[in-house]
Amino acid sequence: MTDAPNDATTPVFDGASDTLRTMVDAAVQAGALLVAASQRRTDLRVDEKSAGDFVSEADRSAEALIADVLMGAYPAYGWLGEETGARTGRNSDLRWIVDPLDGTTNFLRGLPHWAVSIALCRGEDVLCAVVHDPSKAETFVAERGAGAHLNGLPITVTKGIALDAALFATGVPAGGRITYLPDCLGDLERLMPRSAGVRRWGAAALDLAYVAAGRYDGYWERNLGAWDVAAGMLLVQEAGGRIAPLWPSHSVLSSGSFVASNADLGDALAAQIGRRSDCEGWHG
Repeated sequence: MTDAPNDATTPVFDGASDTLRTMVDAAVQAGALLVAASQRRTDLRVDEKSAGDFVSEADRSAEALIADVLMGAYPAYGWLGEETGARTGRNSDLRWIVDPLDGTTNFLRGLPHWAVSIALCRGEDVLCAVVHDPSKAETFVAERGAGAHLNGLPITVTKGIALDAALFATGVPAGGRITYLPDCLGDLERLMPRSAGVRRWGAAALDLAYVAAGRYDGYWERNLGAWDVAAGMLLVQEAGGRIAPLWPSHSVLSSGSFVASNADLGDALAAQIGRRSDCEGWHG
């Protein structure tokens, strides 16, 4: 394991735990690896996991690096990585949830909007979170009960925004994951005339981080992986926002389907998001 960098070089906050500092160290190292790989992205080996869902050798290398740092420091913890799957912890109910490269398609196309996402969880509760965006030199972090921070400074969700002035984000299903495409199109049809706009940038971890930082007023999506949302959900909560499962009997982490927002707009946004009658009795 590498030593966690000190406060002079690490974008965290005073009082951050050693665990969070180790997570930031892993994310920053992985980010540097990915930035270097992006310079030769046309030469990278790329596989298609399913239609429209790509993984590159850079994703795999970044996840291996993160695992080396985190599991070297905390070998008893469990693991869930997008590329390497799940491993049970040894005598520990804690586990890492890692997306080494959220926004792979952006990365492969040279679009500078992707991130490293790392969360430490106990069951469904996220305890520490890092979303690191090396392209923009932005590192979002949160610890349970300690607030959310961007490059060492506190961040909060927006306040006092009316629905018709609100800016939202979502993901539009594509490729082989279009089960909820009609639902998403229905959401947009209802929400677009009632809001200031909806963005689709292709990196869920950053969408959630942007809600936490007050750049978006809300964000919703369906059918994501736990690695896409674990870190971001704590950022939103610790920044004073709300994140709720789309179907109450399915948690955010297990379903990947949720509505996140500032504290004021949660009900108004949720009212525009369709819920199918075949999902826990909800009706859109």
